[in-house]
Parts: sequence; C-alpha cells; structure tokens
Amino acid sequence: MTEASIVAGARPRIDRRPGRLVACAAGGALLLLALQTLAASRLELSFDEAYYTLWSRDLAFGYLDHPPMVAVLIRASTALFGDSDLGIRALSLALVGALPGLVALIAWRLFGSLDTAALAVLMWIAAPLVIAGAVFVTPDAPLVLFWMLGLAALVELWRTGRARWIIAMGLALGLMLMSKFTAAFFAAGAALAVVATPSLRRWLRSPLPWLALALAAAVFSPFVAWNAAHGWATFLKQGGRAAAAGFTPFYLVEFALSQILLINPLVFAALAAAIAGVSWRKSVAPGSPEEARRLLVATIAPAAVYFLVHAAHDRVQGNWLAPLFPACAILAGEWVARARRAAGAAGRVARAALWAAPLALAVMLAGFVQALTGVLPLGAADPTARLEGFRELARDVDARARAEGAPYVLTQGYALASLLTVYGDPGLAVVQPEQRIRWIFAPSPPESLFDRRGLAIAEAGRRYDLVLGMRFRSVEPAGTIERRRAGRVLQAYELFRVAEPYAPVLDPPCPSAEVDLARTCRR
Repeated sequence: MTEASIVAGARPRIDRRPGRLVACAAGGALLLLALQTLAASRLELSFDEAYYTLWSRDLAFGYLDHPPMVAVLIRASTALFGDSDLGIRALSLALVGALPGLVALIAWRLFGSLDTAALAVLMWIAAPLVIAGAVFVTPDAPLVLFWMLGLAALVELWRTGRARWIIAMGLALGLMLMSKFTAAFFAAGAALAVVATPSLRRWLRSPLPWLALALAAAVFSPFVAWNAAHGWATFLKQGGRAAAAGFTPFYLVEFALSQILLINPLVFAALAAAIAGVSWRKSVAPGSPEEARRLLVATIAPAAVYFLVHAAHDRVQGNWLAPLFPACAILAGEWVARARRAAGAAGRVARAALWAAPLALAVMLAGFVQALTGVLPLGAADPTARLEGFRELARDVDARARAEGAPYVLTQGYALASLLTVYGDPGLAVVQPEQRIRWIFAPSPPESLFDRRGLAIAEAGRRYDLVLGMRFRSVEPAGTIERRRAGRVLQAYELFRVAEPYAPVLDPPCPSAEVDLARTCRR
C-alpha cells in the first residue's frame, strides 16, 4: 500500500474467511464474561471497591487517590442496577465485556486479517490480569477503555490520514486523565508513534496535535481546579511514588516476574518474539504490517521504560501496566498468526500460545471456587481471603454497637472503615480518625458525636488500644469478633469501648506541610 492510498482511505485486502479461530475467540470472550459476571455477583467488594463506592455517594471533581471517573462509573451503575455487589460492578463489567471486540477491531484495522484479530482476542483473554481484574471495579476499567479508544483513533489516523482522528485522540486522552494519571503515558506513546511511523510524520508540522492536547487539558481542568483548591493533594500523593530511592534488584525481579505472570507466560513469550522481530529500518514501507508493528511498540514503550526504571528503586503494582495489555495482545496475536505454522522453536512457541486462553480460564474457575469456599486451607497465603466475610462482620459490628448503645465505631485504616460503612447500618457512623485527607469528599462527623461512649475495632494484635489512648481517657477491651468464610476463621478483630475524648478526636483534614501530606497519604 502506498502513502497516497493511506491518505485516500484505501483498505488493505481483507481476509474475510470465517474459521475456527474466530469462533474460539468469540466463544472464549463470551465464556469469560459469563464467569466474570458470576464472580462479580458472588464475591464481596474489595477494600478499594468499597472506598470508591463511598466516593460515588459524594461525587466531586477529585479525590485523594485518583480523578473521579471511577466514582462516576459506580454512581451510574448503581443508578441502573442497584446497590448490590453486582450492581456496583455491572457497568464496569459491561465496559470490560466490550474490550475483546475493540481488541479485534484494532487488530483487524492494522493487519487486515480475521485470524490475527481472533488470535489477538485469545491473547487478551488469556491474561490473568484481564481475567481476574475485570471482576472488580477500579479506575483501570475506564482508563483501559478510553486508552483503547485513543489507540483506535491513532490507528484510524494511520490508515486514513483524516485529521478528525487527532481530535478524537485528544478527547480520549482527556477522559483517560479523568480516570487515572497513567494516561499521560498514552500521550507520550502517541507522540513516539508519530515520530517512529513514516506515514504519520507529516502531522509533526500540523497544529492539530496541539489542539488535541488543549482539548485534553480542557476535559482534565475540573480535576486540576479541585486539586488547586485542596492543596494539590492528589498530585502530591501520586508524585510521592516517583521519588527516587536507592537501587535494589528485588523490585526489578518482582516487576519482571509479576508482569510475565499477569500477561500469561505463554503470551509473554509470543510478545517478546514479536517485539524482538520489529524492524526499525528507515525504509519500512508506509502502510505495511511492519509499520503497524512499529506503531504498536511505540505506544507501549514510554510506560514500559518508565515502570522498568521505577522498579529499580521501588515496587511497581502489577495493574499499573494494564492499559498496555491491548497493544501487547495484538502484537502477540499477530506474531502467533505468522509463526504458528512455522517449523522449529518459533512454531512450537506460537502453537503453545494457543493454549494460553483455555488454561487461564481453567485457573480462573479454580480461583473463583477457592474464593467462595476456601477449599484449600492456605491460611495467610490465600489472596482470596481478603474478599470474603466482611458482610457478616459488618452485621456483627452493628449488633455489638446496638448492644453497647454506641453511635459510632472507630477503625484503624480506610479499608475496614469503607467495608463496614458499605455493608453496615447506615445509621451507625464508621469513622477513621487519622488520615482525614482521605475523607475530604464527605462531611466529617461533628466532634460532639464523640462525647458519647463508642466502640473501636482493629485487627487483633495491632495494639490499637495504645493509639486510642492518645485520643480518649477511657479505653476498655470489649471482646473479639471474627471474620469467617465457610465456617473458617479468616481474621480476628479486637473491640474496645472508648469514652471521655481528648479534643479533637479527628485529625485535621489536611496536614499543614506538603511533605507530611505525601508521607501520610501514600499507600
């Protein structure tokens, strides 16, 4: 294809033959969505989901941890589907359910092959992060959706040369930024793609990219204004993660292993082969598959390099690279499409990658059963133990508070406070007295509330009574309660009666020094 044909909007010759791969990809995506919906309806909310749900009840243009898109998503979901666990997650699930179709569309527009599109979907649904992460509503759900829409606009700009797709990218970038700060790497990746892709370089001389950035800034501006009015709280918190520290190989190894596992080792092998085979010759033909591969690699490079450098001195959470997974799945799927009939090691790796999706779905089903039943007594090593038992715990806390005549319960940490609030009696005030910056989205309870005798709860062994003794003259043990799953104790909690407060009980909502804010609020 010539550059002129790209500008004119001509399409590459399309392979329209349906095949087993297309059926497998469609069936796999539907099966995954069904399993995710079942899991979302049965599993209790995670800590962060409960916290974001409280955000959604007091909508604002910003919050300490993230921009407001996840709160808007949950608010819309509960308005449509109710306040159940599934209702909180339903709209996020619907958005995530559309992502395999977007992956297929982008792959098809890049390479003109239904087989490649189907294989890209199979690589996508094979990623454990995609399989398990989509069950929970987080800022990553809208971020990945808008990132993929931005990538689709970039691909259409590459194919058609029509300027409107630059403006579409600007709008998508603004919506990404209103979801999560990671969106900044999309802008860097798109800029690198324009530089690295001969068909796109003519846009370097156009003012339209700057207009697109201005549009993104306009969409993002309400969040910036909110931060300006709240001491730049979110920027300080997120910026604290970027502070350089001494080099340590531990986090690098952890980063590498976690990403290999989260994207699926078989898919990672195909992705590594695909990236290694990308040509960076100046003579690459405009509109060619080789140029398409170069475009995809350019979009993921800035974020991948940044987080690799970050891992040299600090932990990188596995989900931070989630928006890169669609491009990675397309690269891996296109390589498998080329290599699966080849002889030698490449062919064996490509054919092995075809098993990635069914194996990953089987593992997800096993994890779902473990989360609900705890059939394997893994103890503290069981990550699913954090997802069950809080509904009953909240009922037990409510009952104890009623028996004690306590109008409030103090907790240590935002996670427990959020879950007890979401699952508990709306008439019982659940309050985290420290880190009040986390709760600036909602009105604080009056200090007069604490003139009455109340309860406090913390995980057993945390010596929360010592902390409470700095706020109340009277702190008495009030027994223990347990969080259980299928009759097994997951966590014991200590209760305390508190009375006669020192004034004030609640910490100030904003620390006086910016450095204190970054240190206090960093997770």
